[in-house]
Amino acid sequence: MSTAEQTAHKAQQGSADGDAGGARLAAASDPRATAASDPCVSATPAEAAAAAAVVSDPDRPDLTWLLHRAAQHMRVGLDQAASEHGLTGARDWIVLSALAAGPRQTQLALAQSLGLDKTTMTSLLDRMESRGLITRAIDRHDRRARIPELTDEGLRVQAEVTSARDRVEAGLLGGFTADEQAQLRDLLTRLTVAPADHGSCI
Repeated sequence: MSTAEQTAHKAQQGSADGDAGGARLAAASDPRATAASDPCVSATPAEAAAAAAVVSDPDRPDLTWLLHRAAQHMRVGLDQAASEHGLTGARDWIVLSALAAGPRQTQLALAQSLGLDKTTMTSLLDRMESRGLITRAIDRHDRRARIPELTDEGLRVQAEVTSARDRVEAGLLGGFTADEQAQLRDLLTRLTVAPADHGSCI
């Protein structure tokens, strides 16, 4: 191959690599692509078999695995719904919902109630404030503290994503009776308020 041909080949290869890299970046930023790349969804037969072994005992399937997979199904749908309304993901909606529900509290107290470290919460609120979803007022009891509050736009987005969340839940729970859904919520609520509660809840 001549020098000119080698140069042309390298340029073509570099262009292809750049296109592939761009495609990977686009996929990573698309929540629907992220859902499609769920390792449990795209698992090989061997990986799927290994996962199935975790829950193969019909008398006592592994609870941690079942909760994990159920949460993944919910999170993928909610992340997509949140993204379609301009939020980064489900975590943004959860924070907006906490603000909508009250009580009025400092951002440090909000972070503690949701199990987030204060640096993560500050970054998240900075992003929301730049989008006009919240404002932050000075706490009259402690001028060093800030109290986040929803704007009208924040309330609108929170309500719209909540409606989308309801549709996601309805789709996932469509095979359950009303009594079964109520029982599921009751059992999970009792589990989540267990004394050994540690770490971020979102």
